[in-house]
Amino acid sequence: MRWPARRFPGRDLDRELQSHLQSEAAEREEEGLSPEEARYAARRALGNATLVKESMREIWGWHSAERLCQDLRYSARTLGRSPGFVAIAVLSLALGIGANTAIFSMVEAVLLHPLPYRNADRLVAVWDRASAEKGASKLFDGYQDLEIYRQKSRSFEQIAGATWATGGRIMTGRGPSQDVLAIPASVDFFKLLGVSPAIGRAFRPDDLMRGCSVVLADHFWRSALGGQAKIVGQSLRLDDKSCDVVGVMPPGFAFYPTATAMWSLITPESRFARDPAHSNIGIFARLKPGVSLTAAQAELRLLHRQAHRNDRHGAETEPVVYPLQEEFTWLTGRNLRLSLIVLFAAVAFVLLITCTNVANLLLGRSLVRQREMAIRAALGSGRTRLFGQLLTEALLLSGAAAVLGTLLAIGAIHWFQTARPIDLPPGTNVQVNLYVLLFTAALSVLTAILFGFVPAWKTSKVDLNEALKANGRSATQGSAQKLLAKTLVAVEVMLSLVLLAGASLLIQSFSRFASVHFGFAADRIVTMTISLPPTTYASDGKRLQFLDELTDRLAKIPAIGEWCFTSTPPLRGVSGFDALEIEGRPEPVAASGPHDTGQVVVSPSYFGIAGVSLLRGRPFARTDRLQQPAVAIVNEALARKYFPNQIPIGQHIRSYGAPAAQNPWLTIVGVAANEKRTTVYQEMNYVQIPTIYRPISQKPDSKPYLLVTGGDGIAAAVERQVSALDPAVPIDAVQTLRHLIDSEQFAYPRFRAVLVSSFAGLAFLLATIGLYGVLSQLVTQRTAEIGVRMALGAQRRDVLLLIVRQGMLLVVAGTLGGLAAALLLTRFLAALLYGVSAADPATLAVVSSVLIATALLASFIPARRASRVDPIEALRYE
Repeated sequence: MRWPARRFPGRDLDRELQSHLQSEAAEREEEGLSPEEARYAARRALGNATLVKESMREIWGWHSAERLCQDLRYSARTLGRSPGFVAIAVLSLALGIGANTAIFSMVEAVLLHPLPYRNADRLVAVWDRASAEKGASKLFDGYQDLEIYRQKSRSFEQIAGATWATGGRIMTGRGPSQDVLAIPASVDFFKLLGVSPAIGRAFRPDDLMRGCSVVLADHFWRSALGGQAKIVGQSLRLDDKSCDVVGVMPPGFAFYPTATAMWSLITPESRFARDPAHSNIGIFARLKPGVSLTAAQAELRLLHRQAHRNDRHGAETEPVVYPLQEEFTWLTGRNLRLSLIVLFAAVAFVLLITCTNVANLLLGRSLVRQREMAIRAALGSGRTRLFGQLLTEALLLSGAAAVLGTLLAIGAIHWFQTARPIDLPPGTNVQVNLYVLLFTAALSVLTAILFGFVPAWKTSKVDLNEALKANGRSATQGSAQKLLAKTLVAVEVMLSLVLLAGASLLIQSFSRFASVHFGFAADRIVTMTISLPPTTYASDGKRLQFLDELTDRLAKIPAIGEWCFTSTPPLRGVSGFDALEIEGRPEPVAASGPHDTGQVVVSPSYFGIAGVSLLRGRPFARTDRLQQPAVAIVNEALARKYFPNQIPIGQHIRSYGAPAAQNPWLTIVGVAANEKRTTVYQEMNYVQIPTIYRPISQKPDSKPYLLVTGGDGIAAAVERQVSALDPAVPIDAVQTLRHLIDSEQFAYPRFRAVLVSSFAGLAFLLATIGLYGVLSQLVTQRTAEIGVRMALGAQRRDVLLLIVRQGMLLVVAGTLGGLAAALLLTRFLAALLYGVSAADPATLAVVSSVLIATALLASFIPARRASRVDPIEALRYE
């Protein structure tokens, strides 16, 4: 027998072996053998040739690859014969993998992916922190600190400044007047970030002597200015001042806040340079290579103490250095980082429950495959070969689920980008990128191992005698397999209870947080901001005249109800200043730092609209005008803190340390009830800040909120009156107070509660299905035993209780484990809760009861089927 010389063995070798079999059989027949003898001799020759073929494949390294291909083809054929099982397994896994992929894409974009700036890992933010409020307060630094750090610090390559505390500027001459967010920034701001404009250029040192210069955000350039190609070199009118456009940033570029329309250059003529001690700014910097945050912070604290050794500010505050990415996340959502971690943990639990379900399905399939495994083992397949084959099936299932899960994740991310239920930090782009795909691929392999390893190991352990004697109906699980299946169900129940407990706590927290009685009907109140141009309305008298005239016009609108002006709408945190100074007392009482007292400017009708009752004293009167003695109404929290054993009415107060010309003594004329307000440092909490109310007729605000009630179209009617009074005064942010509160206070709590509840519901469903499946398999396997019991006199009720008891034992075991795990894990949710404890016994009791009741129903269905077994039919199986 001659072999054709081949360089690479492959599929052609199989064809040649078949051809050789036919030719060999023909030669044997010519030698006088019968056709049967000729074919037998040819098969022996083919067997020898196969050995040669296998040897050649081993030499060339093709054996493992071909075995893998064989396993994949065989797995596909095997799974194809069970379309129902494949559909259930793939869909279950796809939901788990898809949820993990979607949430990981958010985690990767927000927490792991570097900011789109040069050397982003070394960019930091520098805030001032009140020494008495460790870890709580984060304040803008003084502009003089920026100059000091820039000149004397040795820890940073570059230092720049920008601030969003100055508010918007009014742009005119480009259609209707509009309030735009123009962020003052230092000349090296864009150089620090390492991002160049797409059109034009960034700020240069020679711009400092050219007056006002701005760089536009791409979204503002396109939406407000029509994307004019020759915008660079043109001028914009901001606050009646001409500003030259020097550049337009590229699409997608963003800094905090993301709504920024443009950046304006801080020049020597700005108020920052004229009054650096009382001008606040955010300081951003890039660390030098090898310099740690701790070392940089120690240097800045030393410089800060040296610069402020003789003033109170230096004694009460200290600089703190934070990574810029961490600060962007915190600024966007106080609990955004924790929320993403909680969501990621929730989807991980869902995937674990899915894996246990599929593992139980595979253990059930092992019963009907015992003879198949035994036959393959008898034909020479070792346990390792069988294990590899079964694990390949698991990988095939997981791979198909990963593809479907990725498609589901892409759909979920598309919805998120369209609906925008919450804001994300600047520079964040949630997408299924290469890192997310690699995570999904790794997750699919890990998932296959989690749900496939143990069933494959158990199934590949074959007892030839028992397996070959058993038939498909008499095959049963061994005690070890039964114990494993029951353990997996108990684990599912445990994980489900933890998720349900967490979801219940978040739902209760959101419900209580959102349903707090505010004292006003938020749905009926429309809010809008009125921005008075600073040049036209530079003085208090001019601003007050405009507000008085607008008040007269509002009174003539037929459909209007109540209205008021305020510097801060209800629920929002108030601006703070230093401790309160009381006339006749040598030192401020309880000087606890910059967050001691808040101040709100209101018109007299504010208290009625906001549902704030006046406890004592008088309301603001029409006679409380600019030239009259300054008056104030304080809330109960301030009265209790500063006048615990006194009557506050008639006392004189003012903020401590502010310039006297802008800080007159205020006579307290009334005490109002406390308002519930939020604070910038806590997401899930309402606080009662000691507050001073000033009449807007004595302190006219340049950008007041107008709160108005009335019928349909009231907002348009108000806008017409404002435009008729002065077309250069823009009205922005027209919305109901309910919408304002929802977007600012309730968006993140609602998002967390909805997602975690969805994942908990899915886990609950999977655990219930898993319990039902295991008990159904148990009933099927014990059909003969149940028949014997009933033949010997057992009643249907006895059989029913037997099966239900087995199911409930699993559930009780899982519930006890889940309670212990919930008490351990839910404490990490404390910062996300309001009005409920992380270890709330009522919540745990309700969740456990619901889980047990549902499990009882899931156990009852197979138990009822078992109680209806016909003993004669059951015994006939044997």
